[in-house]
Amino acid sequence: PARKENTKVILMLIFTFTALSILSIFAINPTIVTIIELHKTLDDNQFVYQQLLTKKNNLSNLQQQYSSLSEELSFLYSAIPETANVPYAIRQIESIAQQNNVTIISLSVSPVIISDPNQPVGVKTHSSFSFSIQAVGSYQDMLAFAETITDFDRMVTIESLSFVRDDQQDRLILGISGREYFKQL
Repeated sequence: PARKENTKVILMLIFTFTALSILSIFAINPTIVTIIELHKTLDDNQFVYQQLLTKKNNLSNLQQQYSSLSEELSFLYSAIPETANVPYAIRQIESIAQQNNVTIISLSVSPVIISDPNQPVGVKTHSSFSFSIQAVGSYQDMLAFAETITDFDRMVTIESLSFVRDDQQDRLILGISGREYFKQL
């Protein structure tokens, strides 16, 4: 009977430890799975955080570069204005002529097309208007005038440049045909 009692106690202890082991595995298993999932999520979040830091630094660098270029960009934006603003362009030409001791005897501007019905809506294109100038002055002054016109703050191309001698009035006439560009809204 003592042996049966010992066997009974040993079996009871074995079943108790087995039951505790099985219950512990089932109780601990969700905790272990949760720890593994949290560790994986933490790694993913750290990766995303590093990527966001890199992106933030890149954006900061780009902002600094853009700020350093802002003065140059304003010059570029003024080179091709949003509108033709022909009166302003004419005043610039007259001012340049005056600065170079050149007298304008004629200045004409082609009609400016404000909108093109064939252009799709919402598409911005670059458009232009042509101008022609006739001016008098000394040869050197007229050369300086022609050169200065190409140094506008607006984009200007000289399509033709000519010098004609007017024997009747004993003077040299400068002829310039050019084009100024603008964005067509």
